[in-house]
Amino acid sequence: MKISTSKKIMALAASALLLCATGADAKAKKPSGGSVTGDIVISKVFYSGSIRLNDATPKNYMFHQYVELYNNSADTLDVSGLYLAFPNSDSATNAWTAEEMQTAHKDSIVVKQIFQIPAEPTCLLDPGKSLVITNCAVDHSEIAVGNVNLSSADFEVKSTNKSYVELHNDAVPALSLIYSPTAALDFMNILNPGPSGVILLAADTKIDDCPLTYAKGKTTGNQYKIVPAFKTIDCVDIVKQKEPSAADKRIPTSYDAGFCVTDSIGTFSGQAVMRKTAYITSDGRTVLFDTNNSSIDFMSTNDLSLRTYCDTISGLSDSTIVIPESGYLAIKPSKPFCGNNDVLFCYVNATAKSTDFKYNEIPGDSLLLMAGDWIAIGKPGSHDIKLSEAQACMRTRSTSQQWSEENHKELTGGQKTRSIYKFSNAVGKVGFQRVPQTSEGGYNVADFSDGDRLYVTLTPAIIENFKETFGVADLDFIPWTGSTPESIETGIQTTAVAKSVRQHAIYNLNGQQLSTLQKGINIIDGKKVFVK
Repeated sequence: MKISTSKKIMALAASALLLCATGADAKAKKPSGGSVTGDIVISKVFYSGSIRLNDATPKNYMFHQYVELYNNSADTLDVSGLYLAFPNSDSATNAWTAEEMQTAHKDSIVVKQIFQIPAEPTCLLDPGKSLVITNCAVDHSEIAVGNVNLSSADFEVKSTNKSYVELHNDAVPALSLIYSPTAALDFMNILNPGPSGVILLAADTKIDDCPLTYAKGKTTGNQYKIVPAFKTIDCVDIVKQKEPSAADKRIPTSYDAGFCVTDSIGTFSGQAVMRKTAYITSDGRTVLFDTNNSSIDFMSTNDLSLRTYCDTISGLSDSTIVIPESGYLAIKPSKPFCGNNDVLFCYVNATAKSTDFKYNEIPGDSLLLMAGDWIAIGKPGSHDIKLSEAQACMRTRSTSQQWSEENHKELTGGQKTRSIYKFSNAVGKVGFQRVPQTSEGGYNVADFSDGDRLYVTLTPAIIENFKETFGVADLDFIPWTGSTPESIETGIQTTAVAKSVRQHAIYNLNGQQLSTLQKGINIIDGKKVFVK
């Protein structure tokens, strides 16, 4: 679950969503593979099937199986071209298990079927929204147990099997079949009760280059594709029982450390598996559990309605931060966390091409944030935060900001010319204070204590840029120019515009770029600046 490293202020987020909704010049992020990025997750799988209604003799019914994908991030995602694959489901004797694949084809998964979301037209998925894929996009509620209405599904597999054709919905776009071992197996074959699974692969996966293999120990018969596991965006391993053996595992543990299964003892139970809820933002957006372990992330449910998730939040524990009189506090939560809308959480970047820090500010109630070092901005006093057992929606970042785990640090070698600046949250002096000069004339040695461990290291080029911007001969202190505790209350940053503002892009509240500042509210690097 990643987000861009630009500042996240609610007004900008709203305008970005508007652009994506219209489809005009939209530049949504494309999810990528690599140890499960977490932007988009497989959120619900109805694979068990149920029983037909109104039959004198109960008959099994499978035509209402579906897979649901969910945008777990705060960005609109471009899901065009993503692949949906299903692992091989042969018996233990002939199946390529995850353990055996590590020896035969390391970091690979054997799949029996591959489907693809069409590359055109562009398919955008907004934050907190789901995409439903099924074999038969019709209302099944009067046919089988479970009250499943799939007429609003987003994609349908257009099988040539007569039984499926009779239940097809021509109004629903087709999910493309890319590979299947036989022509007859042209529908999503999610084995009930497993072993099976669902794998979401990146759009740039080179399926044509993936080699073929027979079932383990065979040289004839059906052939399956060997896909690279590192192209996995998300995956779910489904097994027959609640204590699987290595023979049941189809997906490497580094991508799914566990498995999921309905809690019914029998098959055709009318149950699905869905992700637990990790967090609900102040605007009502659900953030789903994601630890790359289906045993932890998923729960069994009898609610088969589309795009619905559990209202009960799982895995949160209470914690408190105390912001001092200055309104700023350096923190380092040990787990992913979230807060309320009365606090901004910030980290800073600085590069040689920049004339100022880049303040990446995220409202406390908008995301499940990654564990690590942050600067909390808010009114002095106690503020509640929640620590989560789930995986953060924001997990990777490029940052100059660091947290010292040592009491003494000395930059050596190629780092020796850099200067250490320690974060200062003293009243009236919030910013970054350069450490004392060494006897050799450098600023590369620092001592830390429990109260001040946040720091940045700046190159000479960055410092020279800062000197020119601030008009000083020797830059000993870099003042804070990001949001203030007061601006959180009003939602408007009213401090004086720095000289470097003209070098940054300026937008109005409609997301339109401006050539110069206008009266009223302007958006500069994601920050609201009010001009009288």
